[in-house]
Amino acid sequence: MMLSSEDIRRAIESGALQVSPLFEDSVRPAGLGLHLGEQLLRPLPGKVVDVKRKIMPDYEEITLRDDGPYPLEAGGFVLGATFEKVSVGEGLGFLIEGRSTLARLGLTVVQTAMLVYPGHRERAVTLELANNGPNTILLYPRMKIARVALFELKSPTKDAYDIEGKYREQENVGPPIFKNEVPPNPMDDTK
Repeated sequence: MMLSSEDIRRAIESGALQVSPLFEDSVRPAGLGLHLGEQLLRPLPGKVVDVKRKIMPDYEEITLRDDGPYPLEAGGFVLGATFEKVSVGEGLGFLIEGRSTLARLGLTVVQTAMLVYPGHRERAVTLELANNGPNTILLYPRMKIARVALFELKSPTKDAYDIEGKYREQENVGPPIFKNEVPPNPMDDTK
């Protein structure tokens, strides 16, 4: 069951959902609005990414300022994170997506990683920002960037993400972590 604004307020009051800071207009009729944090990572070209050998691109770190937005050019891609730190209780589902206004310009906020697992604690949510439109889009710190749909799980999970999740140590935007991306071939008997 998807949560309404009243359900979201109750989840915040009970501590099942924590958002810091929580802006006055963030709770929406059936969701929650989030803002862009100040740090971006831009992958640099020139490497062949190999998940099996844990080879990933180098990154340029970018700090957004009110008087220094980042121009995300057409075809450009950066990693970002929400300005807000969130905690998601074991009984909640949390799906993040882009805002319609920005999507109409060509900006996607998540490529496929929409789910924030229950048990995610006091951290920003990583965003995969891509400009699929024909025009450069300026990214400002604290701009409205995403919305969240929350829903109640049929039963709370016992496998909270922050117990063993590979990104649990990243408090802000971070590069990918390759961990068991290509498991050994079970048919390989040369062991």
